[in-house]
Amino acid sequence: MNARGFYMGMSLVVLSWGFNYVITKIGVGHFAPADFVFWRFLATTLLTVPWMIKTRPKTLRQYGKVAILGLVGVSFYQWAFTQALKETLAANVAFLFDVSPLITLIGQRLLRLRASTPGMFVGAGVSLVGVALLVGASRGGSLQGDGMALVAALAWAAFTLLTDKFRVPVKGIALTGWMSLFGTLGVMPLMTWQHVIPYDLSVSLSLAYTVLFVTIMGLSLWQNAVLSMGGGKASLYLYLIPVVAAVAGWVVLGETLNIFEGLGALLIIFGVSLAEGIFRLRTPPSPCPD
Repeated sequence: MNARGFYMGMSLVVLSWGFNYVITKIGVGHFAPADFVFWRFLATTLLTVPWMIKTRPKTLRQYGKVAILGLVGVSFYQWAFTQALKETLAANVAFLFDVSPLITLIGQRLLRLRASTPGMFVGAGVSLVGVALLVGASRGGSLQGDGMALVAALAWAAFTLLTDKFRVPVKGIALTGWMSLFGTLGVMPLMTWQHVIPYDLSVSLSLAYTVLFVTIMGLSLWQNAVLSMGGGKASLYLYLIPVVAAVAGWVVLGETLNIFEGLGALLIIFGVSLAEGIFRLRTPPSPCPD
């Protein structure tokens, strides 16, 4: 994936995952969180079978790595994320989840997977302040739900680092399918098996959206971006997702936007630009020896 493909892919990821906050909120109004995750990734597995047959792991070790990615990135992360949306405000989830880019950058530096520049850390910090302003007007939520959102952030950071470290030969939609298969199996013990068939059109549409756009398209593009440019660089774009989520809430749910949220959005965009090197940090020149 070249630079142009990376930016186009991450733009689609940000848009589809930003709307996912609103869409998943609708879905968990009908399904238990584990049930929603199960049906979402079972459908993903079935739709991606042609790609899975064409490209599959070649050794038992590779199957093991894909299984770990599926359990961490699908079973555990998706269950925690969906549980958080069920129990607390979407704005709280957005803020707490955006701790993951900083965790990813730190982990990337400790594991020596990729180079992390000072600008990346400064930009991540500025964007995190922007996210805090964006959701600062929100009131309410629950301690348990907020805790699950933080667990989801840790799980996603671990998933991103493992993706970059394992570098399995299976990529794109095929990798999404195999991870969905293992993730579906991993979440089955948490199933309640209630409301198996959605009785409302909005629930069916929310499931279809999460399968086609969030998972098959979004997760496949995310995997390619991480393998191409590194987890730290790709994770910086996650800061833009709350901006899309706020606009989606305004358009779809009629939520209001205020000046602090607008300022937060500008800080997020500036922070990502700073991390990308569009705005460069000035460093004092080192003194010349006599």
